[in-house]
Parts: sequence; structure tokens; C-alpha cells
Amino acid sequence: MPQSIEEHVGARIARFRKQRGLLQQGLALRANVSKSLLSKVECGQKPASPALIAACARALGVSTSDLLGQPYAEELRRDRMDALIQPIREGLENWDVALDWETAPRPVALIRADVQRALVQRRQAQYTDMVRDLPSLIDESVQAVHTSTGEEQRQAYECLAGTFRCVFTVAWKFGFIDLATVALDRLAWTAPRADEPGLVAMYSFLRAQTTLSSGRYDVGMRVVDRALRELEGENTRRPAGIEAMRGMLHLRAAVIAGRAKDRDHAEARLAEARAIARQTGELPDFGVTWGPTNVGVHAVAMASEMDEFGLAIELAKDVRIPPGWTRSRAGHHWMDLGRAHAWAGHPEQALDCLQRARRIAPQQTRYHPTVRETVLALKRRERARNGSLTQYAEWVGI
Repeated sequence: MPQSIEEHVGARIARFRKQRGLLQQGLALRANVSKSLLSKVECGQKPASPALIAACARALGVSTSDLLGQPYAEELRRDRMDALIQPIREGLENWDVALDWETAPRPVALIRADVQRALVQRRQAQYTDMVRDLPSLIDESVQAVHTSTGEEQRQAYECLAGTFRCVFTVAWKFGFIDLATVALDRLAWTAPRADEPGLVAMYSFLRAQTTLSSGRYDVGMRVVDRALRELEGENTRRPAGIEAMRGMLHLRAAVIAGRAKDRDHAEARLAEARAIARQTGELPDFGVTWGPTNVGVHAVAMASEMDEFGLAIELAKDVRIPPGWTRSRAGHHWMDLGRAHAWAGHPEQALDCLQRARRIAPQQTRYHPTVRETVLALKRRERARNGSLTQYAEWVGI
């Protein structure tokens, strides 16, 4: 059944809190947040920031997905995505053992072309097509690893790393955190064997992302800084890509510092990323979207996450998304800006931003918790029935 209009994140926090027999003061102490803020979040007067969600999840002994209501089972079944996830789970069972195939796998060059297409689909938020092909690509890459040598084998490992990167993305975005963790473990094993420092840095970038969910910001920062140290002086086939990964790691550090409420550190890391972006320009590599635009949208997102909605809206005025830019990142930007407008008291602008996100990356938008929380906030505050908002709410499953 679709969730009720009252079941926003704050309501879920209250429900789990009561199940644990805790008063608001007790949870506030355990989560190290103010009772006043917790009270306002539970009744929907204030947004639940990612940092607060992580802190409450940790204090309550649940996952952030539990508090976000993910995965959205009814909508996944309606889109048949649930049926596509299970073959991926089965595909991840093997990553290091040769398969009992009677025929040889395709040449690595052909497998690599399909993996590159999957990575493009990931960046463009075309998840259904990507997910459908991943199980066979995993098997082919595994077999190629065991039936090739030298440079071909290295490229086969690179293909395998690419498939695990794709699995992590779709599992994380749809709320299958257990599957995302398995994919990350597989990537940790595979990336060094691909003999490409950029892929090892990618693993660290994703691992640091998981610490955002658990609220272990100290661990996340150490992971990022270790990866940056390891990149120093590394020989690589793709030096420009290494600069992109260096910039992405600084962006990850900026987000971590922002969640930890260390604004000075967050600003310093943003400045590092901005300086690298000025040198490289727009540079997609290693499956990331890197460049000045991504630094700009991260600054907007960080301000929104820290409930500085006016600042987020001001910063967004300087963001110019270039034609053909990555749809997943562009869609995410409009979600973040929609959240800022909603809580700044601009319902029309908020809905317009959400509609833009839907047009750019519909599947990502439909399943993203930020969108659902923003729609719920708009529904609670509407003074008269808004047909466009009602239609949008039905589309996301509310």
C-alpha cells in the first residue's frame, strides 16, 4: 500500500522511538541532537537532514533505509524492478571462480564496450536497461578474467570493477543497502587487480559514501584522506582521470565535513575541489561526473542539507548546467533545490524543481527519498488542493 501522508521521516523516527520505549529526550541524548529539533522533525515542522537521520538511525539501532521507508516495495513491483534485482544478487555470488562454460566468453573488447554502455546508463539514470544486463556482464567478466592473460586479463578485471560500480549505484539508490555493501566488497577485491589507481580511488570514494549513512564521519574522512595520499605519485594510464578522482574525493570530504557540522573544513575542501575543476574543466572519467558544474551543485546540496535554504537558493543562481550533462547529477540538483524552496516557503518553485528532476531523470526521481519528503512537506502545507502536486504525489507513490 502507498505510504500515508503522515508517514514522513519524522513520523517514522517517532514510531521507532516509541517501539524502543524512548521519550524524545532519551533519543535526543542518544543521537546528540537537541530535543527541540527532534520534536519539530517528528511533527513535520522541520526537515529531517541526512545528518539527523543517520544519528537517529544509529541511536535506534536501525538502518537509514528503515527511517526513509526504502525500498519502496509497491512501486518497485509496479515497475518490475524487484524482479530484476534478484538475478543481480545471484550474479554477485561469484566473482573469483571460473565458470563451467563449454564455450569461451566474448573477446574482452566486446565485453568492455557493453560495460562502458552500462556505466553511461548509470550516469544517465537509465537503471532498468542497466540492471537487466548486469548479471550476464558479471558472468562474462568473471570468465574472461580466468581465460585471459596479460593486458587482456587486466582489462577483464576493469570490466568486472565497472559492473560492481553499477550494482552499487542501483542498490544504494533503491535502498538495498545489503546488496550495495556486497558490491562494494567485490569492488575492493577487483580494483587492485585492474592495476588502475583511479579504480582503487573509486572504491574509497564509494566506501566513504557508506559512512554518511552510518554517521561515522570520522571513518569516512580517514578513508578519503588515505585515498588522496595513495594517489600521490601514482603512475596511471589516465592522468586526467586521476585528477577527476582527486577532485571527487575532495567533494566527498566536503560533504562529510558538512554532515559533521564543520563548516570551515567543508568550505576548505570545496575550495580544493574548485581549484582542481578550474584546471581540468568538465571531465567525465571513471564513471564520475567531474568539473566546475559538479562542484557548484555540491555546494547547493550541502547548503540545503545544513538547512541553509536561502543560501542554497542563492548559490543555485550561479549554477549553469551544460547541455548534455549527466542526467543523474542534473536530476539530483533539481531535487536538492526543490527541497530548499519547499522549506524556504516557496511551494510553486519547489514543485517546478521537482518537475524538472522528473523530466531529466524520471526513474531516479521517483525513488529518491528527498523527493518524497519534499512532496510530503508540500502536501502538509498546501492551503488549497493543487492538482499538479496531487498528480506528482501519486506518481511517486504517495
